[in-house]
Amino acid sequence: MSQLNVSDQSYPLTPQLSSGISLTTTTESSTSSSPTPPPQFIFEKPSYKSSKKKTNFFRELKMAFKSPSHKKSRSTSNLSYYNYKHVEFNKYGKWSRELGSGVGGTVRLINRKSDNKPFAVKQFRKRFPYESEKSWLKTITAEFCIGSVLNHENIIETIDIIQENGQLYEIMEFAPYDLFEIVMSKKMSQNEIFCCFKQIVMGVNYLHSMGIAHRDLKLDNCVLNEFGIVKLIDFGCSTVFKYPFDNKIMLSSGPCGSDPYICPESYTQSSYDVRSADIWAIGIIFVCMVIGRFPWLIARVSEDASYKAYLRYPDRLIKKLPPESRSIMRKILEVTPEKRATLKDILEDEWFKNVEYCTVAHKSTNHIHHLIDKNSN
Repeated sequence: MSQLNVSDQSYPLTPQLSSGISLTTTTESSTSSSPTPPPQFIFEKPSYKSSKKKTNFFRELKMAFKSPSHKKSRSTSNLSYYNYKHVEFNKYGKWSRELGSGVGGTVRLINRKSDNKPFAVKQFRKRFPYESEKSWLKTITAEFCIGSVLNHENIIETIDIIQENGQLYEIMEFAPYDLFEIVMSKKMSQNEIFCCFKQIVMGVNYLHSMGIAHRDLKLDNCVLNEFGIVKLIDFGCSTVFKYPFDNKIMLSSGPCGSDPYICPESYTQSSYDVRSADIWAIGIIFVCMVIGRFPWLIARVSEDASYKAYLRYPDRLIKKLPPESRSIMRKILEVTPEKRATLKDILEDEWFKNVEYCTVAHKSTNHIHHLIDKNSN
């Protein structure tokens, strides 16, 4: 794979990675002025500021998902909005290594005592002195509330929530392989990329069918299990855009997510459809998997020369993608949200329909998954 330089006059695509940069999750347009991207942009995991967008679904959430069509059976405890429990934490075992940390808390590995089964446990942040307990619970159980109503093989399973000594812990299914690390390994075959992309789309399609938008789709919010099944994680930015039995689509405002994946209309429109924002983000994920780098740092003409060049010459990026994918990817990365591909468009695309992909019931035979564990060394 050849490396392109920022100085490339025809299309200043962000170059291959060699040093670091901090990306932010924002609730409004950034006010910092850094007009020129660094000469060597590093494709590495973002570090986040504490300005994560609050979710908007607390009011009526429990009622909204009470419909029989959205129930699911579990072998674990019945999950609902206020079904957090004060139990002995050692029911699940002892803390192991840290898997990651962010604004909302820290995620660690834990092995259940009874059978040594691994789980991912998120320890939410403690209540701030100025917060009421009600406000604190609303804020930090947002991810759990959404996760607890979801049941799909491409969505991480939320198992339990525990209250212990003034702390809240979310117990989740553990999928050990990070798609970001897999892409960084540069070992992915084309069919492997297609498989992962299709699984991500299927997960997002399920989310949207439930009236939920993820709003923070990116490589590092996609993990894989040992069978190559992709799982979407981290619903801390998610929002309900449609309640069951209600045809009204609720719009959102302000950017949310990580800069390279954020749709352009979130900066230019007072409100926008979060479904289109998710579509844009999965397009960026696909580009990253194929070319091994971000196409731009931020989708703002005033801040990013690569994005400005894309507006003038979109095919210079699209032509770097596999030929069979170009038609739908051109629509997915359409700057005008009203013209952007919908999930229906993607699902009905001839190339996409014919992509072989792994499911729990069937493992594709035209590729293998390169499962890279960053903690194995």
